[in-house]
Amino acid sequence: MNLKITTKTNKSLSVIIAAGGDALRLGQSIPKQFVLLGGKPFLIHCVEKFLMLENIIEIIILTSNISETNLLLNEYDYLEGSKPVKIKAVIGGKLRKDSVYNGFFSLTQKVDLVLVHDVARPLVKLKDTVNCIEVASKTNAAILASPVVDTFKRGKLNNNELLVETTIDRENLYSIQTPQVISYDLLKEVYEKDSCKEGVKLNFTDEAMLLEHYGKPVNLVIGSNTNIKITYPDDLKIAEAIFNNEKKELNLERNLLTANS
Repeated sequence: MNLKITTKTNKSLSVIIAAGGDALRLGQSIPKQFVLLGGKPFLIHCVEKFLMLENIIEIIILTSNISETNLLLNEYDYLEGSKPVKIKAVIGGKLRKDSVYNGFFSLTQKVDLVLVHDVARPLVKLKDTVNCIEVASKTNAAILASPVVDTFKRGKLNNNELLVETTIDRENLYSIQTPQVISYDLLKEVYEKDSCKEGVKLNFTDEAMLLEHYGKPVNLVIGSNTNIKITYPDDLKIAEAIFNNEKKELNLERNLLTANS
């Protein structure tokens, strides 16, 4: 893993991977980080890609079992490549927001940018990640997104029947992905504000929602539709097809390069 992907920014970066969820909806009894895609665990796909980023300092993995995660990482000990990149497993929290909070305050040093990613998106493209990093380096917060193409309807239960209540206008509507890249100082600021807040705490489902709540602007960066969140068995079948197709394309590119060299 000596290849490094350069960006137009020289800002330092740490990565937090949310990997503590189970795979019950996938029909598997193991944690989602261990589920295989193309014969390799989701977590390893993610770690391998992020280790290719220039200026990466550290990777924090949020998990429900530190020893099992470390055993998995040790099976792929070549991952740390040309070092120094610290890889550390940390126990997550009850909710996603609690887990990422734990991960953020487990970072061993201050950096310029923090990248948060879901392990259930092992097909994220490096070019999209780089675009997100570059936008965040200028604006303090950027998240990957894709324009909504389906028609969305809000439903309601009426006498045990699920009925259409209304159709949601999809103009300017986006499906949000990860990674989400945020300035270290900005994320620290909103975490401290939220931890000091009295009363009922909101369940923020991603970091962008936390920023929105405190009036901080978040930039949308259009990502690839192949960066799917693998939740159900059909998702895994689709992901395998995407993975195999991308593998074929990569092999073709390598063969062309070899032929022309």
